[in-house]
Amino acid sequence: MPVDTLAGTATEAIGPDEGSHKRILLRFTKEEERQLRRKIDRYLMPLITTLFVLAFLDRSNIGNARIAGLQESFNLTSNQFDWLLTAFYISYISFEWVGFLWNVVPAHIYVTMCLFGWGLVASLQSVTFNYWSLFILRFLLGVGEASFGPGVPMYLSFFYLRKEMGFRTGIFMSAAPLSTAFAGTIAYLITSMADHTPIDSWRVLLFVEGIPCMLMACVVWNYLPDRPSTAYFLDLKDKIIVRSRYRRRVEVEGEQVSHSASHGFKWDEALEVLQDPKVYVTAAMFFLANIAYASMPVFLPLILRDMGYHQITAQGLSAPPYLVAYVTVLVTTYLSDKRKSRAEFIIFHSSISAAGYLVLALSRDTFTRYCAIFFVASGFFSVVTIVIAWTINNQSSEAGKGTGMVMLNTIGQCGPLVGTRLYPESDAPYYERGMIICSIAMFTVAILAIMLRRHLAMLNADSYKEERYRLINDENSSQSVPSMVDDDEDQYDDEDEDEAGDEDISRYEIISVAEARQLREEHGFDIDILDDEGAVDTILKNGAKLVAKKQAQTFKYML
Repeated sequence: MPVDTLAGTATEAIGPDEGSHKRILLRFTKEEERQLRRKIDRYLMPLITTLFVLAFLDRSNIGNARIAGLQESFNLTSNQFDWLLTAFYISYISFEWVGFLWNVVPAHIYVTMCLFGWGLVASLQSVTFNYWSLFILRFLLGVGEASFGPGVPMYLSFFYLRKEMGFRTGIFMSAAPLSTAFAGTIAYLITSMADHTPIDSWRVLLFVEGIPCMLMACVVWNYLPDRPSTAYFLDLKDKIIVRSRYRRRVEVEGEQVSHSASHGFKWDEALEVLQDPKVYVTAAMFFLANIAYASMPVFLPLILRDMGYHQITAQGLSAPPYLVAYVTVLVTTYLSDKRKSRAEFIIFHSSISAAGYLVLALSRDTFTRYCAIFFVASGFFSVVTIVIAWTINNQSSEAGKGTGMVMLNTIGQCGPLVGTRLYPESDAPYYERGMIICSIAMFTVAILAIMLRRHLAMLNADSYKEERYRLINDENSSQSVPSMVDDDEDQYDDEDEDEAGDEDISRYEIISVAEARQLREEHGFDIDILDDEGAVDTILKNGAKLVAKKQAQTFKYML
C-alpha cells in the first residue's frame, strides 16, 4: 500500500461522546517494537538467567565437593558416588510432569516455591552425616529443579516471537556453562579458604552455594511477571504492542496463544503432541546430548586431577572451557535466529563435540587433551540449547509447548543416567570408554538432525503448496501470491523485512475508546492513533491481504 494513503489520518483527539462501537487503531513502528523487545530482555532475561545459574550450580557442585574431601569423609566408593549423581536424575525425570504447573500456577508463586525449596535442600547437604542422608537430599534436590528448569523455555515463549526464541533460550541455557565456570572458580576460592578452618571444605562449599537460592526467592516473588499482560514494567502502549505480536503469531504463524493472565491446560492439545513423531526425534537427540551434558561438568575436575594437576588447580582449570562455551552458545543462538535455522547448527556443534571426545579418548598429551575439552563443552552446550528452542518452535499451542517440553525432558533427562556412570575410577586416567561413548552419542545427534531437517522440509513444502493453491483460488488474494521456492528452502518471510508500505499495515492494533483516552493522557500527541473510518478501513483491508501473503510465505516448521 502506498505510504501517502495514510498521510494525515491521525486525529487530534478522541471525543468524549464517542461510543464504544467506534473502531480505533494504534499504529507503531518497527523501532517501537524493538524497544519493547529490549525492555522485556532487560527486565526478564537477567532474572531468569540468574535463577538457572543457581540451579545448575547446586546441581553440579557435588563434583567439586568430591575432590574437596566429600569422598574421603564418607569413605565413598566410585559406585556410591555415581549413585549420588543418579539419585538427582531419578527424581528429575520422575517429576518432569510438574512442568505442566507452569500453565496452572502463576509464575511468580510457582518459581518462588521451587527456588526456596531446592535452595534449602542444597544447603542441608552440608550437614549430612552419612551416605544415605546425602542420597535422600540429592533426590529431593532433583524434585525442586525438575519443577523449574524444563518449563522456562515455554515461559519465555509467552513473551517472544518464534524467531526470537533461539537467542533468548541461548541466554537462559548459557547459564549452564557460565555456572559451571563459576563452580570451578568459586569452589577454588571457598576450598582454599576453608582449608584453614576446622570445618570440612566440602561442607562449607555446599552450604555457601545453597544460600543465594533462598535469598533470590524474595526477588522472584516481587519481580517475576506471570504474563506480559501483568508485567509491572510494561505500560499500556507496550501491552497493546504485545497484543499485536500475539495476533501476528496467530494469523501468520498459526500459533494458538493467549496473552491473558488466565491459567489452564488443554488436554486435547497435549494428546495431539504425544502422537507427533517429531517430539520423539528431538527427545532422542536431547537424550544423546545429555549423556555428555550431564557427565562432563561433574567429572571434569576429576578428569583434570587425573591429568596430573593438584586438586585445587583442577578446580581452577575447569573454568576456562566453560567460559568459552558460554560465549559460543550466545553467538550460536544469535546466528541461529538470524538464519532462522536450527538443524545446521546442531549438526555442526555435535560434530565438533564428537571430534573433541575422540581426541580425549585417543590422545595422551596433556595439553592436547585439555584443548579438546574446549571443543567438547562448546559443542554439547550449544546442541542442548538449540534442541530446546527447536522443540518450542515447532509446537503451535501453549499446551503443546508444555507437553513437548515435558516429553523432551522426560526422555532426554534419561541421558544423565548413562552419563553419570561413564567415568569410573577404574578407567582412570584416560577414561577411554566414556569418551568414546560420548563421541558416538554426539555423532548420532548430527545424523538425527539431518534426518529431521529433511522431514520438516518436506512437510513445509506440502503446507506451502496447499496455502499457495488456496490463495490462487481466491481472486482477491491472487496478486499477493509469492513464487514457489525449493522444497528444501529454509527461509521464510521476516516481518522485519517488509516491503514499502507494509510496515504501516502489519504494525497496528485495534484499541478501545478507553484505551485511546488513556494513551492520549499518557503520551499526548506523540502517539499515532487513528479513528478516521476511511483510514481504518484501508488499513484493515490491506492488512488482511498482507496476512494472506505472509501466511503463504511463512513455513510452518522451522528447519
